[in-house]
Amino acid sequence: MKAWNRHIGAKGFSLVELFVAIIIAGILIAMGLPSFLGLIQRSSMNAGTRQVMYEIRAVQSLAVTRGGVFGFHWGGDPLVGFPPSQYRIIRDTTGACGFPAPGAPQDGTDVVRTWFDLAGEYPGIVVQSVRDNVGTVLGGVMFNSRGASVNTCAAVTFPVTVTVADASGVTRTVTIQRAGRVTSP
Repeated sequence: MKAWNRHIGAKGFSLVELFVAIIIAGILIAMGLPSFLGLIQRSSMNAGTRQVMYEIRAVQSLAVTRGGVFGFHWGGDPLVGFPPSQYRIIRDTTGACGFPAPGAPQDGTDVVRTWFDLAGEYPGIVVQSVRDNVGTVLGGVMFNSRGASVNTCAAVTFPVTVTVADASGVTRTVTIQRAGRVTSP
């Protein structure tokens, strides 16, 4: 039988052809896997940053609609000592840094949303820092009834920057201007 017609009438693949196809598929998967994992990590980082930005805008909206000072309270606040991946939405009832106690339950008035763990939703993602323009560490971001960013706890130099980081050290920022503009480049 000649080589060019040996497969005429034969069905299926030889074992060698099957192994070659598996090896080629394995090489293609091995080459594409790092890119795919990087895509997943970038997607998680972007989603975590958008989540933080959404929450900050929700705080601003609460301040305007309910009237008063509301805040995005960061778990990494030195006065709280919670993991930096956690945050909650609170109301400053006194207007003089009157944050509810860290263990206070969600009541819809002072604690609008209890502690939320960002890393639980987006593994490895944390709020690395909340700082003003001169690098002062802040406990969070606050807004008044006009939607402007304020801080009843300390003097702040605007803009305030919330830095979100992943486990590999990649960071994204959410910037809050004094007038209340919230952006993420």
